[in-house]
Amino acid sequence: MTRRYLRRLGLLVLLAAPGSSAIAQSGQFDLEKTKTVLTGVIERTLAENGIPSMSIALVRGDSIVWKGAFGYANMRTRTPATTETLYSTGSSFKSVTATAVMQLAEQGKLRLDDPINRYLGDSPVQDRLQSEKPVTFTHILSHWSGLRNGASTEPIWSRKLPPTLESFTTKLYSIRAPETKWEYNNFAYGTAGLLVQKISGEEYEKYMVDHVLKPLGVTTPHPVYPSPEMVERMALPYGAGGSLGKPEPVAQVHFDVYPAGDIYLTAEDMARYLGAQLNGGVFNGKRILSEESVREMHTPRFGGDYGLGFWMVHDSATGHTLFHHGGAIAGQRAFLIGDLDARVGVYYMTNSDYLPDATPPAQSEVVYAALKLLRGENYVPRPQPKGIAVDDKLLDSYVGTYALGPGPATLVVSRVGRALAIQQTGQSAKNELLAETPVRFVQRGSRIIFTFEGDSGKIERLVVESGGQRRTATRRQ
Repeated sequence: MTRRYLRRLGLLVLLAAPGSSAIAQSGQFDLEKTKTVLTGVIERTLAENGIPSMSIALVRGDSIVWKGAFGYANMRTRTPATTETLYSTGSSFKSVTATAVMQLAEQGKLRLDDPINRYLGDSPVQDRLQSEKPVTFTHILSHWSGLRNGASTEPIWSRKLPPTLESFTTKLYSIRAPETKWEYNNFAYGTAGLLVQKISGEEYEKYMVDHVLKPLGVTTPHPVYPSPEMVERMALPYGAGGSLGKPEPVAQVHFDVYPAGDIYLTAEDMARYLGAQLNGGVFNGKRILSEESVREMHTPRFGGDYGLGFWMVHDSATGHTLFHHGGAIAGQRAFLIGDLDARVGVYYMTNSDYLPDATPPAQSEVVYAALKLLRGENYVPRPQPKGIAVDDKLLDSYVGTYALGPGPATLVVSRVGRALAIQQTGQSAKNELLAETPVRFVQRGSRIIFTFEGDSGKIERLVVESGGQRRTATRRQ
């Protein structure tokens, strides 16, 4: 992807809805400023990361105040993305499945502390440990179940179908007692979808549409089993090109654990759901959950930072409580974030394998700017690294392959013209590294730090710092 095509394309869609009143804000929200600023930030984000397109929707109080789309849904045909373009939600849909479970709990059809096997009938999970604590709804929705994790992914054109919800659930078994270790678990959320189906007596998609999505004003009819008309509106999946490459098409896939996030909607569709979570279960006058149930979803479990379908974060800069969740399948990424105190939120979707956001405060400039502007605060762009000049011979000494452990994952450092570039094996993205010091570099368009280390003047290691984590890659050649 080049910056030139983004500048030529510009903003494809800018749609605004009336602003909401009764927002718990001290600042003044400026819609026109928000549109102008975010247009520039999004275009730069796409260009610097080689992302084909992004669709975004902003929530303030009880309204979607802006939605926009940028870039291309199909790079080969140059089909523009629009606000009606469909993307995969990925795991940002987990909390929607959790919402369905909470609805059934409100109806008295289950209790969160009930064992799930009581409701699974002929599709029970296997408690091989005979733990004193059976696996409950709370456990599977908060990722403390102790069940085997995983997911089965099949390329659509391989003609091979993934396992059904029933077949993989009956093969699930405990590898540790519940509540002993937090472990993200897609199988558990797939089973949650099966439980919604069994307890409600309705097929999963029908239940989600009729009881969660449609009441919020979502008009996309078949998020699980897309209709031909929906397929016509889908963004194709790509591997991100990075700042020095171009996006490459990747295989379309489908999952067995679709309630965990193999769902197709628009950014506006998911923003409506986000609005309900920000407003105590109500959006545009339609209630899908009680305030008490929403608070339950936003309560971290067992001493962790994950509630029922969301990570919960205290934002030290504002003192506010944030909830968020990303989503990813091959060539598609999505991100949901809400500020409970300010009652504002952002939802965006892209058709690439690169997600600009991580756990706050490791936010992309898109989310950072959007939340500031939605709160009515003064947005000042964070300093962007420009890089210092480094001797060419020293840059050449960094060129090589660095192993990220005993497995096949490696980082390849190369020269592209006078620039230093990095690329992970198996990924299309090739990104420029900007020097902060002669040995410390930041990846353009991100906050990932790379530091070259060695002994006796020889480079032997590459230290990678991202999102508060630090990994060391050993030089192979």
